[in-house]
Amino acid sequence: MAQPKMVVEEITDPILVAKRQAQDERARRNSDWLASHWADLLPAVRGKYVAVAGQEAFVADTPEEAWDLAMAAHPEDDGAIEQYVRSERGPRIYANLG
Repeated sequence: MAQPKMVVEEITDPILVAKRQAQDERARRNSDWLASHWADLLPAVRGKYVAVAGQEAFVADTPEEAWDLAMAAHPEDDGAIEQYVRSERGPRIYANLG
């Protein structure tokens, strides 16, 4: 089986670097917003997908639907985030059975 190739490139174009930094900042703001609004969203979002764009949550049953709602409301936000919210409560326990 052939190993996939990986290419690492250094980006030095100041315009592209600034664009990526701005996108990262928008993603950070959306992530911070979600972290500070979990209490408002739970438990209604359990078992659903949450997309955040423009510091606003969009909840749906599928990731595509959540993303489409977020992009329709905030098409300029290229720092949108999305995640699935588990329906189970409590910690996950992983054990080595081998």
